[in-house]
Amino acid sequence: MLDWHAMSNPIARSAPLFAALFFFAQAGTVLAQAPARTADAAGGEREVVWYTAMNTPDAAPLRKRFREKYPDLNLTILRQPGEKIRTRILTEMRAGRFFWDVVSFNHLDMDALAQEGLLAAYASPETRSGFPGGAVDPEGRWAAIYVRQYVIGYNTRSVPHPEAPRSWEDLLAPKWKEKFAMDESDVEWYAAMLDYLGGEKGAAFMRALARQNPQFRRGHSLLAKLLAAGDFPLALVHAAEMDEARRAGAPVDWVKTLDPVITSPSQVAVSARAPHPNGARLLVDLLLST
Repeated sequence: MLDWHAMSNPIARSAPLFAALFFFAQAGTVLAQAPARTADAAGGEREVVWYTAMNTPDAAPLRKRFREKYPDLNLTILRQPGEKIRTRILTEMRAGRFFWDVVSFNHLDMDALAQEGLLAAYASPETRSGFPGGAVDPEGRWAAIYVRQYVIGYNTRSVPHPEAPRSWEDLLAPKWKEKFAMDESDVEWYAAMLDYLGGEKGAAFMRALARQNPQFRRGHSLLAKLLAAGDFPLALVHAAEMDEARRAGAPVDWVKTLDPVITSPSQVAVSARAPHPNGARLLVDLLLST
């Protein structure tokens, strides 16, 4: 099974997509209805509510596609960082209120909702082929819609390419003290690094990194913008955001020699108490087909 969280560079560069068979015979799994029947049933629901940690520039085109495909359904998007969405959903649950139909964010937050029984089992037809191992929950509660790579980004005006770090350990060099920034909630990266490096070695690395006095910000999009602006020379960012910024002319790049490459899947799920369950399934199908 493909490990979503820590992949060595050869795997990250060339891992093929292995077609996986997923069987959803467990009790409670909702087998996908024919799309036409689902769309007809969703017509009377009028709306779908999507809670997501996806960046607004990425979510907006998906909203447009959904409205074009299902003009009778309004797609309401609440965009917040993953931990805020998780807290909001759990707070609503404790108050006996269920507003959301679909949620998409990281694995750790999704697992917290699964433990509370908040996720419906839905076997989307989009997951029947072409998904790598580990991309779909065996119980059908979630599926991955995209994968982010955690990398060291750098401002090319401040750090010429030959002087950029080549590895995670290079961040511990004296010259990078107080010159590296990261998201204050990068729990997935932290946990995956500890797991990959092993107990004592991982703990020693994190203690040494803490002694470097990294700067903390909230949100990887903000980190990418501040890195491009030159607020700091290095940052723990997502590779895709660096590529996008570079295409737009920003003076940024990212280190391509990291081992391991830490990855994090963004997963999507339907609420077990969805106010608009048919529309929710249509949205999940669209997100998984993108």
